[in-house]
Amino acid sequence: MLFSTEPKDSIDELFDRKKEIEKFKANINERMVLILGLRRIGKSSLVLSTLNSLPKDYIFIDVRKIYDDTSKKVPVEKLYEEIRSSLSKLSRKERVKSVISRFNISLDFPLGVKFSVKEMKENIANVFNALNEVGEKSGGIPIVFDEAQYLRYSTAGLRSLFAHVYDFMKGITLIFTGSEVGLLHDFLGIDDPKSELYGRYYSSIELKPFDPDTSKEFLRAGFKELNVKVDDSIIEKAVNELDGIVGWLVYFGKLYLEKGNDALEEVKILGSKLVRKELEEVFSKSPYYLYIMKAIATLGNARWKNILNFTIAETGKKITNATISRDIQNLIKMGFIEKENNEYKISDPIVRYAVLEEF
Repeated sequence: MLFSTEPKDSIDELFDRKKEIEKFKANINERMVLILGLRRIGKSSLVLSTLNSLPKDYIFIDVRKIYDDTSKKVPVEKLYEEIRSSLSKLSRKERVKSVISRFNISLDFPLGVKFSVKEMKENIANVFNALNEVGEKSGGIPIVFDEAQYLRYSTAGLRSLFAHVYDFMKGITLIFTGSEVGLLHDFLGIDDPKSELYGRYYSSIELKPFDPDTSKEFLRAGFKELNVKVDDSIIEKAVNELDGIVGWLVYFGKLYLEKGNDALEEVKILGSKLVRKELEEVFSKSPYYLYIMKAIATLGNARWKNILNFTIAETGKKITNATISRDIQNLIKMGFIEKENNEYKISDPIVRYAVLEEF
């Protein structure tokens, strides 16, 4: 179902991503693959659907799931538990079970037993060694870290482990998805001479929002599945306001069944509630992020000087050019704003709505 809100897990359920699917398939045996795009654009769906279409075992870790909101960390024991849990599903296959047994890996997480960070990293490395052997015998095994930029909060340094996997475990493909593209690049440090992964080759696949015509086709196809007739003017208005973000188009389709012509307004209200927590987390990291986003949201497209003047007026503080430039760059890295022709805009229309209505 096109209007299902869960990540798609079958290629038959994906809409208009043929080029991205083919590129992903062509690069599935590279050492490292990055799947990039805005939040709610369909990265997880692309990965799961494509992998399920191939005769391959794989491991899929949702890093957001193990991010601790209180400590602002990704505890290494939770990461290990997720990897171990995924491995236990593969262990039903006899060839995988025999490898796990030889590497002396326990699939039962011992309750009440505490391991040091070093021991946990060794446990993860041991699992990777086992997976590498499985991959070498079966044509490669992808290990996916979904929303991998959160790994920068890990309580264990993981770049050295990933570098070791990249260099010596040819049976494994590392796949990282990320909506905070700049922060994912910073975490991996591929362009940072101080990083263990510096200079490593990687394949990159970027998912863009649907263009207006594709967005209309998507909505029409979704409504056709449900045998619902919707006037073209309603579809046109939804596309104009939701800007090709697949997740919001899906919500519009579902809500239209319940709310009819009020569905678009309901998407804005529901969507702004969903992104509020994300924005609160972001705004807690700098006293100026909110005002920068407010300036851009208010103007639609804002030049650097507009943002500086707005932020100074709202805060009543003297703010240096360097501070504003740094914070703007950070918001770009986090995927919330983008720069085009010397002007800045908010990438997601519902985020813009939330900034104006919720803060």
